[in-house]
Amino acid sequence: MIFGMGAKMGWSSQEVKAASMWEFFAAWNGYIEAPQDKAKLTESEADELFAWIEADNDGPQTLSTQTYWLDGDRLVPAGIVTFEVQ
Repeated sequence: MIFGMGAKMGWSSQEVKAASMWEFFAAWNGYIEAPQDKAKLTESEADELFAWIEADNDGPQTLSTQTYWLDGDRLVPAGIVTFEVQ
């Protein structure tokens, strides 16, 4: 089943094997939730994204990430994990 899911995303069996479970299911969730019309970013969305990427983030930061559990072939939000990065 996992290899079929990876193939649907365009991944080779080697790429599926090399990915952690978290990486694979994050990619799978993004794949199934993504719009199917292959929409591109608008110029203003691209500018905003690049400004965020290039922002100066010195000093400690609080980061968080959503955790999930697998319900059949869908990821279901389970909670949020927060941690400090120095």
